[in-house]
Amino acid sequence: MDPVTLRAVAEMARQRATVAKSSVLRERLQDKRDGLERLGAARALDQLARDLKATADEFEARLDTADE
Repeated sequence: MDPVTLRAVAEMARQRATVAKSSVLRERLQDKRDGLERLGAARALDQLARDLKATADEFEARLDTADE
């Protein structure tokens, strides 16, 4: 997977974590819940986003050193 794709997936995870944290949005989406409202889901999604971004950064660093 390329760094651009990893960053895009990280952003989706971060946005979903924001929705999971928002009580107002949770109430609005009550009839469309997907199971990520449970305790800890927002933290797990935030961590996933950080991990994916770090992976993308590492891939880019390796690509930059390979070009030299």
